[in-house]
Amino acid sequence: MELGELELAVLGAVRSLGEASPGAIHREVRRTRDVAYTSVTTTLYRLVDKDLIAMRRESEKRIFYRVKDGRAYRRALETMLGRLVDTFGGAAVSSLLEDREGLPPAEREALERTVAEGRRKERGHV
Repeated sequence: MELGELELAVLGAVRSLGEASPGAIHREVRRTRDVAYTSVTTTLYRLVDKDLIAMRRESEKRIFYRVKDGRAYRRALETMLGRLVDTFGGAAVSSLLEDREGLPPAEREALERTVAEGRRKERGHV
């Protein structure tokens, strides 16, 4: 699963905020990039469709979003890690492994699977 730059920024904002309203997410994303509120809300809907974000509706106007840990999240994470390893090889692995104890268990497991897959590729056992 590929994610665009704005999708990554919005996903990162939701992840850092925990459960948050679209306004709070927009403010968080705006800290690092100039983006319209409507672009953030559209991106939130796309991330919900991709099963990476969960939406909770309190009322017609009160909606909250949170990162949805699960298969889709792990698949997206593995894709991104795979791209890093494919592009930067051992340097990416070394950098990621330096702080792996600080990673949540699902992310650490995905990293370890990606490293193992990279090692199999390097040995020619694809």
